[in-house]
Amino acid sequence: MRNLFLASVIGLVSGVVCFLILVALLVVLLLILGAIRHSHPDMTLTMKIALPAAALATVAGFIVAKVRLATIDKDK
Repeated sequence: MRNLFLASVIGLVSGVVCFLILVALLVVLLLILGAIRHSHPDMTLTMKIALPAAALATVAGFIVAKVRLATIDKDK
């Protein structure tokens, strides 16, 4: 039970970190493209792209943590 909770926390944290980093990078990218084109870009695109990527990062983080914790317990 402890491993499941720990893997869930690791997956959630990895999803949040991925979301924040993606939003920041996409905002900078859209601002640069907007400056080049002399227009105001739609910043809601950052959320539309970052949310699915963060969901995938959460699932991947959970699976990787679960596998790693399972192999660590076998070594003891």
